[in-house]
Amino acid sequence: MLPLLSVFHLLTLCGTEISAILSTVINVIVGEQVLFPVHNQCGAEYEIMFQSKSPIRAKLASWRSNNSDRHPLYEDRLQRSTNGSVVLRNVQVNDTKLYGIQFECYSTTVEILFDLHVFEPVSKPVMTITGNCSTPNITLSCSVSKGTNVTFHWEKQPLSGVINGTYDGTELVIDHVSEQEQYRCTAENPVSNATSDSWSTELCNRNHSKGQKLSWVIHTIAASLLLLVLVLIVYIRYKITQTAGDKGSNRATQESNEETSYLRDGLIEATYITRIDTS
Repeated sequence: MLPLLSVFHLLTLCGTEISAILSTVINVIVGEQVLFPVHNQCGAEYEIMFQSKSPIRAKLASWRSNNSDRHPLYEDRLQRSTNGSVVLRNVQVNDTKLYGIQFECYSTTVEILFDLHVFEPVSKPVMTITGNCSTPNITLSCSVSKGTNVTFHWEKQPLSGVINGTYDGTELVIDHVSEQEQYRCTAENPVSNATSDSWSTELCNRNHSKGQKLSWVIHTIAASLLLLVLVLIVYIRYKITQTAGDKGSNRATQESNEETSYLRDGLIEATYITRIDTS
């Protein structure tokens, strides 16, 4: 891609000297190349000087009718195109400067200024959530891993689908209890933009409903277990009482009944018979 610096006025470089004409600002992406047009109407006798004007004033390159001279740092990046314009290749963020091209011919010098801004494109924003669904407010934060001169703004979109609000800044505090919307963050700079995935307050409401349902299930199970424990206690006490009663009724009742037996010799032998009543 070869962005072309647009100039407000076409210059006829034969006549009264013009000190400077300010060009438009140009924004480009890292790695691109920029074409600065030079309209040579002076034939073979000319001199073009490419300068850094701010923050440091320095001569970067010059071309005369029969030779050229370039700064060592720009040796491989500053060139002349086939139509004579100046090309700055593989621009970097630190190429962001105010530049000037001076064109001299027939004792007339014209300087065209241009303000070059080089940006790294923004990466896809990442949304970070601070807080949780148990509190009324949640803070949404937006950040990018790449990009220069990045600005952020938020879009609030009801679940019905129509965007009804935008907010600037890297953070947004929302009330997820009363608001039923989804949010997304957009990061942008003059050469690019990217949008994050959406986050919806419905997630909190859904989790809240699940939490309520889970709480109800837990309470129901706990009540059922408590009832079961009480029934077991009553049953066990009943069995213990019943067992004790059975033991009492089965307790051996000994009856000592004396029967008289007569022996042959006329003696009487006392006999004791023990009966166990199991009724």
